[in-house]
Amino acid sequence: SKMALPSDGSPSDEFGLPKSGLLMVLLGMIFTKGNRATEEELWEFLNALGFYAGRRHLIFGEPTRFISKDFVQQKYLTYCQVPNSDPPRYEFLWGPRAHAETSKMKVLEFVAKIIGTVPSALPNLYEEALKDEEERARVRVAARAAAVAARGPFIAKIHSCPKCRGVGRGHFAYFVLADSSKAPK
Repeated sequence: SKMALPSDGSPSDEFGLPKSGLLMVLLGMIFTKGNRATEEELWEFLNALGFYAGRRHLIFGEPTRFISKDFVQQKYLTYCQVPNSDPPRYEFLWGPRAHAETSKMKVLEFVAKIIGTVPSALPNLYEEALKDEEERARVRVAARAAAVAARGPFIAKIHSCPKCRGVGRGHFAYFVLADSSKAPK
């Protein structure tokens, strides 16, 4: 199930609007911090928003619980140890479900709307979000090509368009995919 983004840019999923909005804000914060935010950075940010560890929030309940149970357990956020940290430090990254259900551009649009600007007014983040969109498009094209290839062995036959001959427009060709198992040998 995708995080559907209504026209106002906020997600609408099984969490309900308040938690989905908070998730988008956290994904935006992680994105602006270089795609990873330390546990300390996350809590500093949450404290600035009025969320405190151990203190029950009127709408969200206990923040540590909804971060770990809702966002981490459901794979919207990934919580992992910072490599080679001694003593151990932890950080948050986008989880696989966040990557699958939204994009950096959608999150940037959401954050830009909150702060009263447009995504292109944040050039470094906008450039990264554009690159992410291009990569996502490449992955979709490759997936479609793989799906077509998985349907069976195909060959391309070139056919001449008889209407084009001798009209001074050059020669046009089009491709017809045919199952090569039925192709003449």
